[in-house]
Amino acid sequence: MAWLKLPGDTETPELERSTRIYRRRGDVPAIVAAMKPNPKALQAVLRMNSAITFGGSVLGERWEEMIASSVSALNQCFY
Repeated sequence: MAWLKLPGDTETPELERSTRIYRRRGDVPAIVAAMKPNPKALQAVLRMNSAITFGGSVLGERWEEMIASSVSALNQCFY
């Protein structure tokens, strides 16, 4: 049961841009969707996540994502 009234993923141009990458993969994760009422905060968190998650090694984003997915699966972390 959702307790927050969230705007749609494409309700505003800002939200459409912010959620585009998630919509290509399927549904927008709930942890991200909870920030949709404040698009500026959503953008800031997504930029920070991208900056600290990928690009910190010589592996490249594709390999980093594959390693992160494998480790998450091993840890039974489904987010």
